[in-house]
Amino acid sequence: MTEGNSAEDRLKREQEIAVYLERHPEFFENHQDLLDKLRLQHKVYGSVSLVERQILGLRDKAEKLQTQLNTLIENAHSNGDLLNKCAELFVAMISSHSTQEMVDRLLEHLRDNFELDNVQLWLFDDAGTLHHVNYSDIEMVRQLTDQHFIQNDPICGRVTESISQLFGGDHELESYSIIPLGENSRVGVIALGSKDVDLFTADMGTLFLRLIGDVTEACLDKQES
Repeated sequence: MTEGNSAEDRLKREQEIAVYLERHPEFFENHQDLLDKLRLQHKVYGSVSLVERQILGLRDKAEKLQTQLNTLIENAHSNGDLLNKCAELFVAMISSHSTQEMVDRLLEHLRDNFELDNVQLWLFDDAGTLHHVNYSDIEMVRQLTDQHFIQNDPICGRVTESISQLFGGDHELESYSIIPLGENSRVGVIALGSKDVDLFTADMGTLFLRLIGDVTEACLDKQES
């Protein structure tokens, strides 16, 4: 019982000291001799003074902030490149004089400018006559991808045996993205395939993919009208 009370008393005193120091941050300025005697354990440098520990802590924070800044800069550069590529793609599509020309430019830009290994356009139109386009019904795509596009967002992930059928059975592909065209993919889908397993991941952002889908849908509707 005595030991337990002693531990509780010690914990209480430590809390009181901590509160006091927090309220009086100038305490060690008035007790420099005490500050010099304090030693703290550090995982890398062993026993260090309180000031040295603070300096090391600030250095660690600075390194982490620098790493975060570098990541932000890299992402900004990457997003800038993607934005430029999307702009070039959209200008080429919008300036097309026919649906066939628009489709050809879409597929060409996605393959070449975005460095994709396999690009397929699937349209759900029984009377379709466009070249370089796959025609089917939405149920077939849903079965192959096990997706219903309820949220109308692009999906990304690893290529499976079933999904490879959207790419003509290309078994060299490792990752893919499927971009719905229209509400619940009423118009069709764009299938993007890559041999890079990390190019399309399930947790990646899809803003640019959605933009490509929206512009493609608008161009198809414009040509039909």
